Amino acid sequence: MRYVMLFLIILITGCSNDKVIKKEDINDNDEQVIEEDIYVDDNPIVVGIYENDIDLVKEYNTKKESLKDIIFSIFYSNEQRLENNNQKYNWNKLYNQYSDIDNYKIGFSFSFYSFDTKIEKNILGPDTFAFNPYFYIYLYDDIHQPDGSFYSHLENSDVTQDTIFSSIKIYLVDVDKITSPIEFTVFTYDGEEDFDELGNYRGNSKYTVTINLT
Repeated sequence: MRYVMLFLIILITGCSNDKVIKKEDINDNDEQVIEEDIYVDDNPIVVGIYENDIDLVKEYNTKKESLKDIIFSIFYSNEQRLENNNQKYNWNKLYNQYSDIDNYKIGFSFSFYSFDTKIEKNILGPDTFAFNPYFYIYLYDDIHQPDGSFYSHLENSDVTQDTIFSSIKIYLVDVDKITSPIEFTVFTYDGEEDFDELGNYRGNSKYTVTINLT
């Protein structure tokens, strides 16, 4: 009986010791993993959405009509009103105020409701029918075009490392199925780390306009 009791004491003591985690047992590698998960946004770009290449848009109101265009320009600025409505001049002037930003790209996101369903998605390149049947999306590079020339919206085959999404056209199609304002955001990014695990942009270089269909 004495040996049985001794065995039980040893067994209980052993189990108890297994549950103790000593501070000195936590190595530097564990701390390093935690540090690497911290997202640091060092993007310096201020970006804005403009109407008629000159006026910063805060909230956009338009009649709820199908087969209608809504056109915005994108500039690296939040100035209320730019110097003039020359798109190339404004773009180059504002772009050249920064240095070492060649790796940054322009992206867009949309969020709205169709009855009880929330619809949201990022647009990182030409994706005309991403929001079919509600509206279509057309992207343009107005900067790399000869002055006075005719050009069309971008296709995926047109996109290169130098392509600039300097303007966007939202073509309303079936507006009766859009039952809320459209939250339209432009953002700039330079890698996958600028998006969270759900694909949402998490940087600070962004600007949002509420499009009200009345």
